[in-house]
Amino acid sequence: MKHYDLLVIGGVAAGMSAASQARRVDKNMSIGVFEKSEYVSYAACGMPYFIGEHIDDYTKLIAIDKDDFIKKRGIDIVTLAEVEHVDFSLKKVIINIGGSTSEYGYDKLVIATGARPFYPSFAGIDLPGVFMLRNLNDGLRIREFIQKNFPRSGVIIGGGFIGLEMAETLRELGISCTIVERMDSVAMTMDPEISEKITLKLKEFDVDIRTGAEVEKITAVENRLTVALKGGGGIETDFIIASVGVVPNTAFVKDTGLGMTDRGAIVINEKSETNIPGVYAAGDCATVKHLITGKDTYMPMGTTANKQGRVAGLQAAGVSDEVFRGIVGTQLVKVFDLEVAKTGFNEHDAEQAGIPVESASATWHDIAGYCPAAENIFVKLFINKDTRELIGGQTLGRQNAAQRINVVAAAITSRMKLEDFAYLDLGYAPPFAPVWDALLVAAQKLIRR
Repeated sequence: MKHYDLLVIGGVAAGMSAASQARRVDKNMSIGVFEKSEYVSYAACGMPYFIGEHIDDYTKLIAIDKDDFIKKRGIDIVTLAEVEHVDFSLKKVIINIGGSTSEYGYDKLVIATGARPFYPSFAGIDLPGVFMLRNLNDGLRIREFIQKNFPRSGVIIGGGFIGLEMAETLRELGISCTIVERMDSVAMTMDPEISEKITLKLKEFDVDIRTGAEVEKITAVENRLTVALKGGGGIETDFIIASVGVVPNTAFVKDTGLGMTDRGAIVINEKSETNIPGVYAAGDCATVKHLITGKDTYMPMGTTANKQGRVAGLQAAGVSDEVFRGIVGTQLVKVFDLEVAKTGFNEHDAEQAGIPVESASATWHDIAGYCPAAENIFVKLFINKDTRELIGGQTLGRQNAAQRINVVAAAITSRMKLEDFAYLDLGYAPPFAPVWDALLVAAQKLIRR
């Protein structure tokens, strides 16, 4: 049985971050990474743009080549290797490689297996022409299907951020597109004022939107698919992309004593430690602390995966003071020519968390209003009514809107009060920002005098 000082299960964002950081700290420890797919260290978030042919070669999505990890960093990597079982008491894993199983021992273990698409229970989800979009192979299959079959229409099941990005992709490729969303609106994590503006933008680019619509089944006749909706009606299409959420990819450690949530996410602390000594977890298979509530939550994001993976690797290599304290839930999405961003809580989120909330919004120019290129930005801010601390923000605009949310994220993280935020010394020059930034205008409106 081969033995590693550090064994990593999963070779994408979190897993390769862990392995790389451990190697930087300790040049001598033996490190092995086992990845279920054939690719490691790739940018999953770039797949809609690869499918849309903004990126001509999928290898550009691969941050570091597998051979570089092996030859230059001295990290053993085995792809097409699926872990079937972990014995924490004996510190060994059973891995299926090419149809045969092998055992590997470890001193330290990092679980970074990510998440898998949630498969709806309706019939037809496994028909040819129905795709999920989660890993690089999914992106390759969708792009190959489009290039070979020249589809004229596509249906996207799910109106979340991936669904919005894929709607733009299909329209850019000249493919008619319908979004089917069972909730009352697309982008339901956003405030209603934002989601309404997103809906109008989708319609402007001829995206058909069916909200409050639940799929009953998918059927196929020859090369055509039909999405049948509950309550009647159907949509004929050439292919379907289902994006209705993910679940942690942790079935292989179920009932092993590893601490997990009801949804199967591995519970970790700020050091990426699990409840089992010497075992760490990171990325979309694990929880993360939300800095507003202080509670563990499941919010899979690429940024979080990289940070948790980094901490896991450093901890495993003996850097005991390294921590990742948590998130505030910062998200960006591009919807055609709109930039949309959110961080922290809106009214709904705050009410769910039992936080009294106040909010105010403003529409203001992104640069000096007299500049010919000036555009309007919509900003909405949310505060804890009792403490006056900033707890959320959302921005929307055609330019210079998305990155402004990072100022709000920093303010929430530092528990800044509204009255301090409203007078932040933000940069000013006519080509970059107005004297009063849109964020400060919204904050001033929220102050009660």
